[in-house]
Amino acid sequence: MLSENLKQRIVGGFVLLALALILFALLFDFSDVSEIDTRSQIPDSPDISPVVVAEPVRAENIDAAADDESIFLPEIPEGTDTDVEDETSSSGSESPGLTAEGVAEAWVLQVGSFRDAKKAQSLLEQLLAEGYTAYVRQQPGNDSELSRVFVGPKVLKSKLLEEKTAIDKKYGIDALMLRFDP
Repeated sequence: MLSENLKQRIVGGFVLLALALILFALLFDFSDVSEIDTRSQIPDSPDISPVVVAEPVRAENIDAAADDESIFLPEIPEGTDTDVEDETSSSGSESPGLTAEGVAEAWVLQVGSFRDAKKAQSLLEQLLAEGYTAYVRQQPGNDSELSRVFVGPKVLKSKLLEEKTAIDKKYGIDALMLRFDP
């Protein structure tokens, strides 16, 4: 009988021999060399002829565009009284236009002027909650900074006058209407 130590050496030798054969087969590939297909898979270029598009023809039933001067004027619905225009022009309202710098002429309401920025912020939040377009501007004063609350800007002075009436009544103030200075 073989000793236990000798049996383990024989089994270990067979395992090592098997591993050597497997690694030898993996390292050296004895199969036939495969050929690489060198034919192109890209098709030939197609024959493309240029497309000729005819010049467009203007339809007869299309109106011409408005001229530059009248394009920004508000539309006045038919049947409105022309006296309304006279009233707005006598109150100092002008039709929308551009300033000398080419910026749209607009109007704002100065609702309040506060030394305490928290009060200005509180009024701003109330105005914003009611749906007004409002903002605060800081302006240096004599001894401290002023926080001024504005509503607007609006291009049509008449629309801002309507808001002024509502704001004056609600807050018990007399808001100032000023030209918007961006």
